[in-house]
Amino acid sequence: MRLDYCYHTHTYRCGHARGTDEEYVIHAIALGIKRLGFSDHVILPEGVDGLGIRGRFDQLDDYLSSIKHLKEKYKDQIEILVGFEAEYIPSVLDYYKSLLKDKIDYLILGQHLYMEDGICHWHFNKDSGIEDVRRYVDCVIEGIKTGLFTYLCHPDLFMSSQDNWNKDLEVEGGRLLKACEECNIPIEYNLCGTRRKTYDGYHRSYPNYEFFKLVKDYNLKLVIGMDAHSPDDFNQSELDKAEEFLKAVNLDFDRNYRIK
Repeated sequence: MRLDYCYHTHTYRCGHARGTDEEYVIHAIALGIKRLGFSDHVILPEGVDGLGIRGRFDQLDDYLSSIKHLKEKYKDQIEILVGFEAEYIPSVLDYYKSLLKDKIDYLILGQHLYMEDGICHWHFNKDSGIEDVRRYVDCVIEGIKTGLFTYLCHPDLFMSSQDNWNKDLEVEGGRLLKACEECNIPIEYNLCGTRRKTYDGYHRSYPNYEFFKLVKDYNLKLVIGMDAHSPDDFNQSELDKAEEFLKAVNLDFDRNYRIK
């Protein structure tokens, strides 16, 4: 598989990725990436529940200045953008808008939680049931409708808390895909799920074959997200596996997707 872009790239600041910012750029160039977007887990203002997956607020300026420096240094070899992978959290939407106004190029929606009564609930729980999935999908749909996000990361992430595909999950997956179709939001085939099948005691059941079989029923743009947490994640074998998976479900993807 040839891929011109990667807009889902983390940095060490989130606390669970490794490598320098420049190493990601060097590895992306070696793979033939033409447009690299850094999108670390969104750095939130102090006092907002960070769920332990994101950098400190005092790291924001360093993140932005580092990527700006690399953008200039490698401008003749690769186009570099800066953004964030962010959750829909109503209380910080104005903050997101301020970032988009003059600090970053884009946001991608990577929902790792659902909101209930104004409280963030960590979604990944081995005991999560279908009601948790419904709340999660509700939250994703609300995020899509804000118009702040360029595309939806790992749309089948809810399968991390589910053992087997069933009719209830089919309904929720269809509800999510219908919202993406109506709002013209691309969805992502995420490579991190194939790379790390277990994490902190729960399993990763995504990318999910049954979910992506549903995608054919909707008019959606499909993009590839490396979800790189290490420079080594830029490798051809993972792209080839993704292409094989998508062929098996008779889906094509955008090989030259551009952030709008």
